[in-house]
Amino acid sequence: MKIERLIGIVMLLLQRELVSANEMALMFEVSKRTIYRDMETLSMAKIPIYTMPGVNGGIGIMPTYKVDKRLLTTEDLTTIVTSLSGFEQLFSSQEIKKTLLKMQNMLKSDQENTDHLISLDFSNVTGKKEINEHVEELHLAIKKHQFVRISYNDRDGNETNRMVEPYHLLFRNRYWYLQGYSVEREDFRTFKLSRILHLDVLPETFIPRDFVVKPFNPPKQYPAFEMLEVDLLLDRTGREQIIERANVIDIKPEDESYFLAKVILPNHEAGYRFLLNLGKHATIKSQNEFYDGFVAYLEDIQMKYQ
Repeated sequence: MKIERLIGIVMLLLQRELVSANEMALMFEVSKRTIYRDMETLSMAKIPIYTMPGVNGGIGIMPTYKVDKRLLTTEDLTTIVTSLSGFEQLFSSQEIKKTLLKMQNMLKSDQENTDHLISLDFSNVTGKKEINEHVEELHLAIKKHQFVRISYNDRDGNETNRMVEPYHLLFRNRYWYLQGYSVEREDFRTFKLSRILHLDVLPETFIPRDFVVKPFNPPKQYPAFEMLEVDLLLDRTGREQIIERANVIDIKPEDESYFLAKVILPNHEAGYRFLLNLGKHATIKSQNEFYDGFVAYLEDIQMKYQ
């Protein structure tokens, strides 16, 4: 869209002294003629654009305007690009990738921004091809206001069919979620993409409802899990996992190789599966309801292999 391109051009010129019309045309995927028309539009909007002729010339914005700008600063762009770069492989949408590339190019010419104080690397976070395809399909459906029909497994394993107005995609803690309006439930719902068994984007469109991004909370129809205090004996590997992934009340060395930790875990299959992920690196030291539930869970698993 033209307005997005105009904003992008202003952001670019705020970071660069001069940019050639050829470079702008390539970056924004338009003709040089279009870029020149955009310059006229910006000038009419009282943004002080100027041009410098010659081999080393180009299009620029007056330095006095840069000092008084009230748009995104270089630091703002750096923060955005740093935060998003690690997730680039998760964005199946070519449109999103192009936008990120343009923002990165805006910063490359500024030497001061080549050394970021913070670097985020999510290269180990990989999405399944099917989920990435769903992200791409839903991203376009949201933009075009198209209905989607999904076959969905709820948390209890029940399969339902839903007609949904899609509004927002959320990536949280390694998982993708869709926030949308469920026609059958007549209310907004959050759907985990990995639980979608089948997805169809329908040609029918809808008139968007008033929507704000919803805070991420467990669905109302599911009661909160009972949370229990659990004492664990951990080796060094187990300690690392617990520190990163659990609600730790206290942890202290037991000896040179082991640690005692007091953690809060849900007395539910989710808590038992978390402890199973630690394998031989964790041992429950306190016998309470969580201990009894975990032992019963292990016995159920063992029965399947007898």
